Amino acid sequence: MRLKTILILLLVSVFWTACSGNKKNDKAKFDIPYQDMEPKILTVKEYQKVLFNIDTADFKKGLESLIPEYSSVLGTSVNDIQANYVKAFVTDTFCRHLYEMVDEKFSDIEPISKDIQTVCQRFNYYFPGNDLPEVITYISGIDYEMGPVTNNGHAILISLDYYLGNEDNIYDYIGMPRFRSLRCRPEYITKDLAVLLYMHYIYDTHIYKNIITEMVEKGKMYYFVEAMNPSLPDSILLGYSEKQMDWAKNNEGNLWASLVGDNLLYANKLTEYQQFFGDGPFTQAYSNDAPSRLGDFIGLQIIRSYMNNNDVTLQELMDNKDLLQIFQDSNYKPKK
Repeated sequence: MRLKTILILLLVSVFWTACSGNKKNDKAKFDIPYQDMEPKILTVKEYQKVLFNIDTADFKKGLESLIPEYSSVLGTSVNDIQANYVKAFVTDTFCRHLYEMVDEKFSDIEPISKDIQTVCQRFNYYFPGNDLPEVITYISGIDYEMGPVTNNGHAILISLDYYLGNEDNIYDYIGMPRFRSLRCRPEYITKDLAVLLYMHYIYDTHIYKNIITEMVEKGKMYYFVEAMNPSLPDSILLGYSEKQMDWAKNNEGNLWASLVGDNLLYANKLTEYQQFFGDGPFTQAYSNDAPSRLGDFIGLQIIRSYMNNNDVTLQELMDNKDLLQIFQDSNYKPKK
């Protein structure tokens, strides 16, 4: 073999090794000794199991018997009006069907408990000093106003009927759009939990200024979520189908070029905000195959570039409110 050929092969080998190493290093940033953090043991309380098995013959008495263990949900007392409302909820045909589906799909809560514990431990590693409340699962009746994971000030509440994977076309039945029910799967629980932690403990009031700063703001949230659960694929992280994720990755360079070329980075109109951050089945301005919220996708790439090109901790990133400076220091330059 000629010397020139050998040198070329060596260079190619080094190139691919370097690329592979960079990819590993991206995730290596999240390799932390979280196992040493609290909670060492996390027990997820399954409120729906005890609630839906109360004897309806004396429902109020049964509900009151749950107060010692579930005061973070029920409070310290239950009056007749509250008891009648809850009884109507648990005897409703649709709600009972949801409970039966949840009871079958989540018959073993242990795997989810482990995943939730890991997120909480990672959070406590990066942001010590926050006393996270207990975690309780329940049936919400798929309450759009509540959302799938909430914090009522006393407990983190996870509505398991939001994570049924559209079995029995349950989300179609209530009129939920398919682009939304795509995210109603068990693998989204830790993502939604991490978003809650971000919004409750990290997020500071943000006033929309323009497209680029909003991208950076969104990117910070997604990067936080990734740090809480690095095993999440980008499709789950961003709430895209695999096909949509492929479109976003394959068109990243062209998308960025159009943003720059059309002078959209510093645009601040509501219509432009909706185009890049509004939720929906696709982004019509680009393609019916293009996912919505492309501003979220670009924002995550900007933050990843920023963290790769700067010696910055996750805590420092979260504390940095100079969104424009973050963008400028990111050296984000996707190839077309």
